[in-house]
Amino acid sequence: MTNENLSKPRNETFTWLQPGTWRKPCIVHVTMVANSRQALFGKLTHNGCEAVVEKTPLGWALINQQRRLLALCPEIKILADKVMPDHHHIVLQVQRTMQRSIKEVVRGYMQGCKEEARKQGFTENLYDAPPFYRVLTHRGQLHAMIEYVKANTERAWLRRQNPELFRMHRKTEVCGLLFTSMGNHFLLDWPDRQLVEISRSASEEQITKRQKEVMAAAHNGAVTYTAAISKGERKIARAVREYGFPLVVLLNDGFPAEGSPQERFYKPGGTYFEACSKGKLLLMEPDEITFSNPVIKTAVEETLRKKAEERHYVYTEIPPESQRYRFVALNEMGRMFVER
Repeated sequence: MTNENLSKPRNETFTWLQPGTWRKPCIVHVTMVANSRQALFGKLTHNGCEAVVEKTPLGWALINQQRRLLALCPEIKILADKVMPDHHHIVLQVQRTMQRSIKEVVRGYMQGCKEEARKQGFTENLYDAPPFYRVLTHRGQLHAMIEYVKANTERAWLRRQNPELFRMHRKTEVCGLLFTSMGNHFLLDWPDRQLVEISRSASEEQITKRQKEVMAAAHNGAVTYTAAISKGERKIARAVREYGFPLVVLLNDGFPAEGSPQERFYKPGGTYFEACSKGKLLLMEPDEITFSNPVIKTAVEETLRKKAEERHYVYTEIPPESQRYRFVALNEMGRMFVER
């Protein structure tokens, strides 16, 4: 059975309902975090071949509670799980309609874990926040869920070995503009640079031709800058990343807000994580004040006016808060970086 088939339990149509009423077939990735992110469940080490978590007695208790969960809820199947030092993941599949919601089931599981902690002399609350749920909603997401959980230990080890590459920097200044950034900042100093900017109306032939040009330059040492907005830009950025060439990505909304609970533990997702760990990636999100910078605003207006004239439209100024303005602004910033 393939991973995609798992998302369609036999005899029932796949359905996910509003939070609190997940009783019908669904697949959910649940993340549970230890109190104050304490390393209660294990110790991260490397055995020479791979990163592993040496579980504490409490870490093993989490596994035992999973067995109890399956015994009490035969409607549920565990597709993936991972105990980390300060949190744990479970990907659950509800195979047929249950009497209880998945949230009630997870709450019962966590209560069992807390009881085990008390038996072992842990007097504090084991968790200081509710679990986080990611619900399967589209094709391909299940594979990503499972791979994320499986690779969690290795990702944590890579972060530990390269802490500076995963440190979020506020107020990074480039060309007099301010950004939030994460990754290899030495890429900004690389002398050979290229910008990938492709219209959303570009044909496959045009995209393929541009990709060949970009890959040739990257092979010869150029750092690629892109906002990765249009289909063509995303396709070329993916190729640059997959071949291990350095990449600078300009983001419209990529980092947690300053001072938010997510800020401390943020890390780039998916393949961006691997590229970041190897020093091949820099992510940059402009500050709000950067979008309204007079130089950027003038460049955006000139670009939008030119596009309007080409299509015989009357140019109308749009505010910096609009998505269209921001997408054009990101490309203008990328052009400034490449041409500086």
